[in-house]
Amino acid sequence: MMASRETELAVPASSPFITARRLTALVRSRSLGWVLVPLVLGPVVFNAIALWPELSVVVPNLNDGAHHFLFIQRASEALETGQSPFDYWGPEVELGFPYFFYYQHLPHLVVIAVHRLLLRQVDLFTVFNLVRYLLLISFPLTVYWSMRRLGFSTIAGAVAAAASTLFASNKGYGFEYGSYIWRGHGMYTQLWAMHLSLITLACLNRLVERGRGYAGAVVTSSVLGLSHLFYSYLMVPAALVLFLVGLSRANVGARLVRLLVVGGLAGIITAYLSVPFALGKAYLAASVYLEQWRYDSFGAPTVLTWLANGDMLDHQRLPVLTLLLALGIVAALLARTRPALVALGLLGVWLAMYFGRPTWGSLLHLMPMSEGFPFHRMVGGVHLAAIPLVGLGGEWIWQQMGLLSERWRAPAATLVVLAVLYPALADRHTHYVENTDWMDQARRAVDGDEDARTMLTTLKTLPPGRAHAGLRSNWGQGMSFGYLHFYNLLTADRIVAVAPPYASISLNADLIWHFDERNPAHYDLFNVRYVVAPSRLPAPALWQPIKRTPRYVLYEVRTGGAAGLVALDRRQSVSSQSGLFFQNRSWFMGTELTEGRFVRYDYPAPRDATTTLARAGTTAGACPDGGKITTERLAPGRIDLRVECATPATLMLKETYHPNWRVTVDGRPQRPFMVSPSFIGVDLPAGAHEIRAEYRSPFYKTALLVLGVCVLVATVLWRRQFDRLETVLRVPGQRHG
Repeated sequence: MMASRETELAVPASSPFITARRLTALVRSRSLGWVLVPLVLGPVVFNAIALWPELSVVVPNLNDGAHHFLFIQRASEALETGQSPFDYWGPEVELGFPYFFYYQHLPHLVVIAVHRLLLRQVDLFTVFNLVRYLLLISFPLTVYWSMRRLGFSTIAGAVAAAASTLFASNKGYGFEYGSYIWRGHGMYTQLWAMHLSLITLACLNRLVERGRGYAGAVVTSSVLGLSHLFYSYLMVPAALVLFLVGLSRANVGARLVRLLVVGGLAGIITAYLSVPFALGKAYLAASVYLEQWRYDSFGAPTVLTWLANGDMLDHQRLPVLTLLLALGIVAALLARTRPALVALGLLGVWLAMYFGRPTWGSLLHLMPMSEGFPFHRMVGGVHLAAIPLVGLGGEWIWQQMGLLSERWRAPAATLVVLAVLYPALADRHTHYVENTDWMDQARRAVDGDEDARTMLTTLKTLPPGRAHAGLRSNWGQGMSFGYLHFYNLLTADRIVAVAPPYASISLNADLIWHFDERNPAHYDLFNVRYVVAPSRLPAPALWQPIKRTPRYVLYEVRTGGAAGLVALDRRQSVSSQSGLFFQNRSWFMGTELTEGRFVRYDYPAPRDATTTLARAGTTAGACPDGGKITTERLAPGRIDLRVECATPATLMLKETYHPNWRVTVDGRPQRPFMVSPSFIGVDLPAGAHEIRAEYRSPFYKTALLVLGVCVLVATVLWRRQFDRLETVLRVPGQRHG
């Protein structure tokens, strides 16, 4: 009896599904009960209770979660109005940007789908928080399922599940829950990637090793790619590890074909996102103000030190996960089974990538898409590889209970594992309690500030124009609600604003940090028409009060509106994104803007060059009498104007330039160009004209989307056809490829 139970605990799962017979066996097995209930279901219950405020406390987001919910709101609105929810213009932040042209958005569309399935009886923000909450609490289940599918034992899978939500790293951005909760980074799409990466690994492993599950591998790889490009990228070296472990002359061809088939099909399915991303990368900004380590990472000595001293897994606490990882590495080296070697290989590859540019230098140019690659985010890959090795370390502890009788072995081993994990569990509990306190503090401050609500309500009733409530570098930092600030409320209420950027991915985003509240030209350029400021703040003369409350004053500033007729001083070819920004920053902070002299940019250009367009005090493209814009109608992704000028002129639209903008003049297409800073410029003939500018998703993106859906459906419907391929690939006399 003892031998049979030990075998039941150790053998890998042969199927991802739990049948009624297997479920009954699990319930009847006292040993398995001692493993699964405390180590797998226990963390689910713990997180469900500790993280309940993430769902129950209704408060605007502090971090990138605000950005993600803004995406969801705008995509939902696009669906309502007959626009494409897959590619739209977002005007609210960073002076406008087509976020879904570049950004992985399947997780956002899931929220919208759930909202529709609930017949909109639950508000969109609650649905967003519900999806986040369910993903947070269910991760141990994903870990256990994936570990078993990868070939690890029940014990290793259960220990890995118990430890999977307890990571804490010094720099963040990995699998620690500080990456996802309210007080942390708000990395909503990475929360999806955390689940999907493990599931994809498990499906790819089954395919490579056994030649089974083509459709599952294609679907999971595609869903991961549409949910997080970065973690989809990490699956490429992961697939290489899966390919190499256990490779022989007999199976090399079969393994290669399997991966090429899955990679090819997944590549087609995700092409509607990856191809536009690659083609339009010049217009996706990488902020020059982010710390350099975000791009370069930290180098091998620093990374290995953090791994050894616990800062990577157990920051500011006893290094219990680091200890389990060390035990797991030793156990894997001794066992040398395929699952163990795969885990070691993944750790080695992703750890080497985490070293980044300080270690590998120019060699990284050989890596596709390495320019602007955020190597510091590779800590997530290290955490992903650490999960199964931590499970192996816990299994080793379990095996030391072999001297105990069968009756006490499972409960004693489980208690020992829980005791080892207790410092990490206590640390996370403290972290979550502080998170709840911060959320409550912010909620009470926001709910108790009627003056703020008055300001926000008033802003929504005013004519179009961007709002401003300060920056982190000035008085905006003092307009706080706990850890929230007034500019966060502008985003939460979808008020178009000039505010601290969340992502800095618009070409104009970094210029916002240089906005000078004393310079009228800055207000006019950015069309900042409204300012909300503390009532005690001395107001510049250009601010005209239009509403007062005891705490705040709402001011109006005279601007030229959403467009203007401008004088072009020169035409400049710029070859690099950083060169474009520094040219724009110099122009923005110098005298050219104040003097009304603008630059026409050719970007990206093969080389840098400058051509003078105006000489001896003359202007190119400006109206002698200033011209008139008599009609202005604005909607997200659309601007309608009536413009009058006695001479040929240049019209500037105060939205970030992107090649997907289409402009018509009196119904005839007119090609737009980039004008400083990175706005939309249009040449106009003399006279009065009707102008329409509209952001349109390119045809090829829609075509690739339709193609991808067709391939996905065909892959699922005709999944049994892959069996014919396997009859060709399978080596005679061998069960596995």
